[in-house]
Amino acid sequence: MRKRKRKTGSIGTTCRLAVTGFAAAVLLLGIPACMGLWNTPLQLAKLLVSDVVVTGAQGTVLISVADMPGTGAASIEFGTVGDPAITFTNIDVATITIEDRNGFVVLESDVTTVAGKGTLIAANATTGVISGQILKITFEVTGASPTFTVAEAKVKIGSDLNTWIAAWSLDTTTHYYTK
Repeated sequence: MRKRKRKTGSIGTTCRLAVTGFAAAVLLLGIPACMGLWNTPLQLAKLLVSDVVVTGAQGTVLISVADMPGTGAASIEFGTVGDPAITFTNIDVATITIEDRNGFVVLESDVTTVAGKGTLIAANATTGVISGQILKITFEVTGASPTFTVAEAKVKIGSDLNTWIAAWSLDTTTHYYTK
């Protein structure tokens, strides 16, 4: 009997190598992708301030937090008496009411010392809020196109761990409004 010589580089060997190489590439690229190792940006905490929503003569602004680190936001300070963080127009100051949400309680607010500007301090004594509404502000509208804006640089957010939350951003572009 004669022995046959095996051909090197046969189609079967090439196919096996190609399939093995493809499987290795899928594993090397697929596993890290599933684990989220592809340049996943850090989720920045957000302070959400809604647009003024007008129903009849009443306006509403919702203030919420999202993606707060650790055990969440437990306090918030919108400026100081000498340096208010809130600016508003076409709103009747005498009718402004602030409703507590998710355990937050208004400790102090001032919307009369400086015309068209205000300060506000609220806290949650029992826990932090990672995501959700913290305040609801309602008022009577006195003219067309009322505005309610917040100066990000003048706001401080405290964590449930008694430290300031430094990495956060103000988000007013989401057209955020929930019940």
